[in-house]
Amino acid sequence: MAEESIVEEDRKHTGVATVLSAGVIAVGLVAFIVQNGSDAEVTWLFLDGTWPLWIVIVVSAVSGAALSEVLGWILRRRRRSA
Repeated sequence: MAEESIVEEDRKHTGVATVLSAGVIAVGLVAFIVQNGSDAEVTWLFLDGTWPLWIVIVVSAVSGAALSEVLGWILRRRRRSA
């Protein structure tokens, strides 16, 4: 009986920590967007335009993370087959 209450109490603390973490991240993202709202000229291959700086930064970060994951997957696959 005591073990069940400990497990349930741990779940409550985990839920609170998750909500607090999400709140801190959300506040940080809002601050980032507000502080980086100015426009930036973007030229890439045949695309030219002006975008808000925060969009340029987020798209660059997500693209870099995706490329890193794809290259890591390719390298792991090569090691397994060798």
